[in-house]
Formats: sequence, C-alpha cells, structure tokens
Amino acid sequence: MEISTWNSLDVAKLIVSILTPVFVLILGIIINKSVKNAERAAGLRSEIYKTIGGELNDIYCYLSFVGCWKEFSPAEVVAKKPAVDKAMYTYKPFFSQELFNTYHRFMIEAFKPFGGPGLDAKIRSEISTQVGDRRVHYSKIWENSWEHQFTKECNDMAQQVAYEKFMEQLARDLKL
Repeated sequence: MEISTWNSLDVAKLIVSILTPVFVLILGIIINKSVKNAERAAGLRSEIYKTIGGELNDIYCYLSFVGCWKEFSPAEVVAKKPAVDKAMYTYKPFFSQELFNTYHRFMIEAFKPFGGPGLDAKIRSEISTQVGDRRVHYSKIWENSWEHQFTKECNDMAQQVAYEKFMEQLARDLKL
C-alpha cells in the first residue's frame, strides 16, 4: 500500500476549501449588521419626521391660508416653533447639514425671531389677505391681543419656496 504525500497544491486546496465558508460567514455578518444599522437609522429618521412633520405642516398651512389653518390661534402657531426647533436640534446628528440649512431658511421666512427680551417670535405674515382674514375665519373667538404676533408683511412666496426646498431635502435625507 502506498502512502500518499501531500504536496503544496493539495494543502492550498484544503485551506481554501476550509476558509471560504468562514469568509462568507464573516462577510454575511458584516453586511447583515450594516443593513440593520441602516434600517434602524431610517426608522429613527421616520419617527423623528412623525414628531415634527405635522407641526411643520400646520405652520405652513397657517402661513398660506390652506388646510386646517382656521383651527389655530396665532399663539398656537408661535408655540409650534420652539417645539419643532427642539426636536430638530435634538436629532440633528441624524440628518444632513443641508437639511438644517433648508429648515433654518424656512423658519427665518416663517418667523421673525428675537423680538426682544422675553418676547416670542412673530409670524411673518399679514393678518388679512385676499385669500382670508384670520380674525374672521378663525374657528373660535379672535383675541385682539394676537395682532401683535404678526409682522404684517407679505412673505408668502419666500415661505412657499423655503418650505418646498426643506421638504425636498427631507425626502432625500429619509431616502424616499
């Protein structure tokens, strides 16, 4: 009976046949972890959007006299700004810088901040336009003290452009 001797080619074949499944397993684990991290990040971004999306839409509707704008008082609209700001800046690491640039631009077009010590931001809009009068169409009783919460400027086109750019960038960030 002859004893076979292993040559270097046989050894190499054996090593490759043993290591190939190990490498495939390691690569599969790495890819799986990467996919799970990406899904988790996308899920978190989506949850963040659910937190702020409705509030931002309410602000935009109020500014443009569309949708449910009649349901909100000026004080409620102004109160939405710091709430959305808090969420956006809390979750800033999950979004691109471009998203924050477009968000900041929309908020600058929507509100005039820093009205003075202890004063809230003002709504950059008129109280009454061709498409509606907030005093008349508000679904509850209008308070005259709310009139100081407006800058009384016509800024609707800049607001529309800024909001659309923000939403487009948000869709890119959410990879929609």
